[in-house]
Parts: sequence; C-alpha cells; structure tokens
Amino acid sequence: MYVIKAANGNIFPVEKCVYRIGAATGGGYKITHLSLVTVTESAGAEPNPGLADNPAAATAGDLLGYIGKTGRFIAITEPAT
Repeated sequence: MYVIKAANGNIFPVEKCVYRIGAATGGGYKITHLSLVTVTESAGAEPNPGLADNPAAATAGDLLGYIGKTGRFIAITEPAT
C-alpha cells in the first residue's frame, strides 16, 4: 500500500490524498502538490474525493512511499522542496 509521509511525520494512505508528482532536480521524482481528502461533519455527508480540487503546493519534506515488511516507511520519491 502506498502512503504519503507528511513533513510533520504523519502518514496517510494515498487513497485519502490528492497529490501530484514532478521531476526532481538531479533525477528522480518528488511530490509537488498535496491535499488531504476532507469529510464534511454534517449528517450523512460523503467524503470529498478531491477530483475537481486543485491541491496546494506540498510542504518541504513530504514523501511518497510504502510501509515495508519491517513496518518502516520506505520512500520512493525525493523529499518535496
């Protein structure tokens, strides 16, 4: 399962995020934009999937990766800048 590790250390499944990936300087890729899926607190409200959203610029240090067999986060992108 792919996950996003935010710069503050919180980890979110990619199914709960809207993100964009761009080329990093020196090769590789990095997250350029990131937004979490929001849920309206009213009764019976559905989550906003963000399909029509324009995600904000990613915070420096945000990473895309996965949780390995040992339970550790393994990055597959360079840190956002």
